[in-house]
Amino acid sequence: MLVQIIPAKRMPMSLPFLDYSVPEKYQQIIRPGQLVKIPFRNKEEFGVVFSLLASTSEKEIKLKTITEVVFEKPIISQEQLNFLKDVSDFYHVSLGFLLKTNLIPLQKRKLQKLQSSEALPNKPALTPKNHLRAKPELIIYKDQKEKIKTVLENISSSMGQTLFLVPEVSAIEKIKSMLPINILEQAVVITSDLGNKEMFARWMQIWSGEKSIVLGTRTALFLPWFNLKTIIMDDEGNPNYKSWDMAPRLHARDAALFLATNHGAKLKFICHTPSVETYFFAQKKVYGGENIELKPINKPVQIVDMRAQRRLKNFSLLSHDLLEEYKKIKSGDIFFFINRRGTLSYMGCRDCGNVLKCPTCHLALTYHQDTNNLACHYCKHFEDLPLQCKKCHGTNVNMYGAGTQLAEDLIRKITDKSDPRLIIRIDSDENDLKKLENPGDKIIIGTQLAWTNLDWSKIKLFAFLDADSSLFIPEYKISENLWQQLRDSQFSLPADCELVVQSNHPEHMIFTSLFDPNSFYLQQLDERRMLGYPPFKFLIKIMTGGLKEDVLLTEMRKITAQLTELTKNIPDITIMGPWETSPYRRNGQYWQVILAKIKYDNYKKNTKLLLSKLPDSWKIDPNPNSILSFS
Repeated sequence: MLVQIIPAKRMPMSLPFLDYSVPEKYQQIIRPGQLVKIPFRNKEEFGVVFSLLASTSEKEIKLKTITEVVFEKPIISQEQLNFLKDVSDFYHVSLGFLLKTNLIPLQKRKLQKLQSSEALPNKPALTPKNHLRAKPELIIYKDQKEKIKTVLENISSSMGQTLFLVPEVSAIEKIKSMLPINILEQAVVITSDLGNKEMFARWMQIWSGEKSIVLGTRTALFLPWFNLKTIIMDDEGNPNYKSWDMAPRLHARDAALFLATNHGAKLKFICHTPSVETYFFAQKKVYGGENIELKPINKPVQIVDMRAQRRLKNFSLLSHDLLEEYKKIKSGDIFFFINRRGTLSYMGCRDCGNVLKCPTCHLALTYHQDTNNLACHYCKHFEDLPLQCKKCHGTNVNMYGAGTQLAEDLIRKITDKSDPRLIIRIDSDENDLKKLENPGDKIIIGTQLAWTNLDWSKIKLFAFLDADSSLFIPEYKISENLWQQLRDSQFSLPADCELVVQSNHPEHMIFTSLFDPNSFYLQQLDERRMLGYPPFKFLIKIMTGGLKEDVLLTEMRKITAQLTELTKNIPDITIMGPWETSPYRRNGQYWQVILAKIKYDNYKKNTKLLLSKLPDSWKIDPNPNSILSFS
């Protein structure tokens, strides 16, 4: 008898499995999902049985033999193994690496605990099942009360194991606060923040069937699911569901679709604001649910025209309207949100328009008042303030934009010295989040880093200081990300909180759509249809870096030519690039990107075809949040 084994270690993409013969003493009990020991090179390694193969005596003689079946009960279900294989193929990640992610640390003491009779899984699926794929369902809640009702109904009605996904760790406590004791007793929390000991204990509770409900982040996709019946994805449109900085660079929505398909589980997207793709697929009935028509969130928003402020000779970062609201608030927290750190965003010449850029990354340098110099936030390049323009040598050089440091200085100046509230800045330069836990009311100036750690219930004034800062960056999801931020602030803030949005372009559709949400999606879909972006084409970002620019360019051109030749007779695939990333140089390397656009017909098959021809070391980002930047 022969078996395919997945070694529990990172292997080349071309070798996801190794074939072994099975000793006679194990032939009656061998099955997929079992943990085994195998000879590998000059030592013994752990592996998991993926499938049983037809035996040929000639081949069997040449193969190495399994050393031991560690214990008879499967450590992982066939359905979960198939899910890992799909993720491996689709995200160009070693199957053995993913397997290790799904398993406990394979240490002697932990395996001994697993072998105890109390820990054996409840009725594991021993053979693959033919699952009928149900449509994912989109459910939109309009306010906090409706969200609580939606969460309770969908968790309570689920049979078997339930996975409740959230976009970030900070959201878990909010979900737990909605659940009654009887449900919390069945639940366990899984995030990447858990230590090895705590993760092992919770893994055991899921594997043994002791706990049937998991509240978790993306990490929870990789658990020992034996009876998964329902997957609920909260706040579906949140961009934090996308992993961009480490493999596998998966989007939790796409991975949840794979997981639901392999396990035959129901998949439910619940949110107050869906992503553009999900809105489209719901409208086209690819996803189930009621007719999708978004309503404005019942939270007034004041849009301030900063151009009118300048006509009134107010050149401050704070409009008269915002300053008036600020002076009214005597208690509670205040949050000034700005997307940039530093003092001012860039420095440029008013005569020729030249912008001072980093010589390495080619990105605009940011002015920092505390050091009185210009800095690049990517490669840490620093330089002194110039006396004249490097291009035209004119002296009409000025600073533009605003950052968190400038905002903090301004807030300190206008705040009465008798005000007891603590003024805190939170960004990637000042990232001590424990400051937010200090007792008493606070005035917070921060970037997105602070956003996810706020106590929203205490906020009395929330202000977007420069809502336009990201609108004109040439990335296709920039508008959607700001849309999600605006709608999320409306949804999360208490009824007695003032919401002020400062903009130089109050007529922009993203602000007018707050009063007619469906118009935002219709305009976004028109743009994406014209440009061939999701949901009309599936995108794959293919990246690599090199220490030497000329070597990198040669390699990129070679791979681009190979992919173009591979797909020349497949009209469903378009290969574009290569292009420089932004920044071009990062972590000591030059970086370039190739973009593949794939029609949704057979997109999984065509994605696997493309990725199968790429070197293992290349970085693959299916369904990216950005095309040229690292995010």
